[in-house]
Amino acid sequence: MDVSRWNQIQELFEAIADLSTEEQRAYLDIHCQDNELKKEVLQLVQADEHVDDILPKQYDIASAEATLVLPKMHPGVMVGPYKIIRKIGEGGMGWVYKAEDTRLERYVALKCLAPEVATDERVRFRLMQEAKAISRLDHPNVCVIHDVGAMSDGGMYIAMQYYSGETLENALTKGALAPDQVVRIAKQIAYGLQAAHQRDIIHRDIKPANILLSEDGIVKILDFGIAKLSGVDITLGGARMGTLRYMSPEQLQGRDMGLQTDVWSVATLIYEMLTGREMFDGEKSSTVLHAVMHEEPDYSLAVFQEYPLFKRLLTAMLHKKPEKRLDSMGKVLQWLTTIQPIAQAGAKNRARQDQRIENQEAVVKEELTDLYLLRLAAALTAHVGPAAPKLIQRYASTSDNRESLINSLVGHIKPQYRQIVSQQLKEIAL
Repeated sequence: MDVSRWNQIQELFEAIADLSTEEQRAYLDIHCQDNELKKEVLQLVQADEHVDDILPKQYDIASAEATLVLPKMHPGVMVGPYKIIRKIGEGGMGWVYKAEDTRLERYVALKCLAPEVATDERVRFRLMQEAKAISRLDHPNVCVIHDVGAMSDGGMYIAMQYYSGETLENALTKGALAPDQVVRIAKQIAYGLQAAHQRDIIHRDIKPANILLSEDGIVKILDFGIAKLSGVDITLGGARMGTLRYMSPEQLQGRDMGLQTDVWSVATLIYEMLTGREMFDGEKSSTVLHAVMHEEPDYSLAVFQEYPLFKRLLTAMLHKKPEKRLDSMGKVLQWLTTIQPIAQAGAKNRARQDQRIENQEAVVKEELTDLYLLRLAAALTAHVGPAAPKLIQRYASTSDNRESLINSLVGHIKPQYRQIVSQQLKEIAL
């Protein structure tokens, strides 16, 4: 989409965003004669309204009601049989703590839901049903739920297995990942989601913050079930925007969601891991919403030129219409398995190239030592006089090894003596 058209959409959207439905249509009838443009503006308004619905402000972490829970959760406080150790995160309607299970003497990740959320009977029922379903998964790439219970203040807790490692979100702050590493991580995510989909469980909140890269190399999908309840990470500004970037078009528009919703979100992770940048970005939510629904990712980046199969995979996973997307994680896995040896070969080539560079640097460091240069200067002085040290200093900085340095130096020797002097200099020991 060209910039001028997007500017028109943005201008019309901002003009009608706060109007009633009838007023919106009346305004567009007067100010927009392009029916296709009008349709895109109304779609953007619809998506924006849906996002407001799934991001209830009363559960904002910064609200006074929600923060009532936080001061009680200092180290040593007991939540059921769990002793709080320290806070390790927040989002998804509550806070996450590292805690000790005093019964079984093990560490857990304890997610505590604010009373304002947990006292809703529908939430409690769905939470219990979801926890039961996830606990039956028993899959190595799905975070294990140990326990669900009520807190004394009316809130609820979910005790999950505690893993050492970092989230994918944190890993991506360091830049793009190597293609072979991307395949390894994506395959494990796909395996975990495939197991869930086989039990009719759709995650619906796949994003970097919900993927844990454990220290033993195993990838864990976090917030199963909890994510299905909320659909988003309910935190302030950046986190809210961050979630929108990984939602599918049908999710943003509030339409029925199938497993293709997870397929879309996994594709956004693959793109971000490969490139080190988000697939769609923008300072305004409307910009991101419009990009998700109408624009295509930027495939002009070097990684897609080097590995075109990644582009083909992402194109198949990111069709705007869910029925035209890859319809199972099994098919995603087939693609990733095809790409894996190509990515691994690229990694080996990079490793060999890096090794060659290291070897070359090592040779330079070994051959052009200070002791060698001093001996070289002493031998060369007999032929060029006191200029020898300056000549060596000049050429040593640009020479890769002894041979290239000597070839440069003998250029200052009379032609009839160059071969003899060159041989003498080459015989100088390190």
